[in-house]
Formats: sequence, structure tokens, C-alpha cells
Amino acid sequence: MRRVRISAEPPERPILYFAYGANLHHDGMRLRCPRSRPLRLARLMGHALRIALPQKISSAHGWATVVPEAGAQVPGVLYLLLERDIDTLDSYEDYPEIYGREKVSVESDIGNEEALIYMMVDPIQEARPSPEYAATLRHGYRENGLPMEVLEAALGQKD
Repeated sequence: MRRVRISAEPPERPILYFAYGANLHHDGMRLRCPRSRPLRLARLMGHALRIALPQKISSAHGWATVVPEAGAQVPGVLYLLLERDIDTLDSYEDYPEIYGREKVSVESDIGNEEALIYMMVDPIQEARPSPEYAATLRHGYRENGLPMEVLEAALGQKD
């Protein structure tokens, strides 16, 4: 008779995650969350992409975030994650100091879907990205075929 090992832990619940910044870069996501899978492109409606910092943070460079803006949309990628990946992303995103977590509705080719998103904590101030961070964002946009004009508008928001 063959023995079967039964796990006492329940299976992990899959989570949809909407990436719009550095996590668009698939290799980076694989390093942080090896079990993650990019599923499809999506858009966060009624929001705009910005490069910013929380006002309480003193830094020379800012990072991507989304802010409410009527008529705007932010392109991104839906990833399938496991619950344990959230701890890894929380650490990467400096949750809850720099980014908070929310559930949002995004539009994809299969309709509206609820996804987890990281948004910078309020209040925020505009900031320039580091050249390396801007290159990572551009790579992610190109890798996924996202509209570069959205990213370039955010990168050029402050002179």
C-alpha cells in the first residue's frame, strides 16, 4: 500500500495583482516572486501614472504611483500570485511606509477584474526618478507593448 502525505495547511489562494511600475519587468518579478505568472494586459481607469514621493520621505528620487484623474487610464499587467508572494511584495514596496495596498477594478480583455494594487501613501509630492529606475520602467513598458506616451508623460511631469 502506498502512503500519501496529506498537508495540514490549506492550499494557497491565488491573487490577481495589477503591476504598473517596476514590476512590469518580468525578470524582476520572477526574482521577487518565482511562482508569479503574468496573465494579461489591463487598464486602471480614472487614474494617471505619476512619479512621486510621500511628503514624509526625504529622497533624491521618486517612484511610480497612480493618482485619481478623471478620463485618464494607467496600463499595466495582471499577475497571478500566491498569498506568500504578498509578503515579498510588501517588503519590496516598503509597505506600509511608502506604499499602501488596495483592491481595485481593472479592465482587461475578459472584462472587469478585481486586483490588488500598491499605491503611494498620501500626501505625495512630485519627484524625478533615478535614471536607473526610469530605464527599468521603460523596459517594462516595451516588454509588454504598453503605450510609451503614458510613461513618458509621467517621467516628464517635472522639469
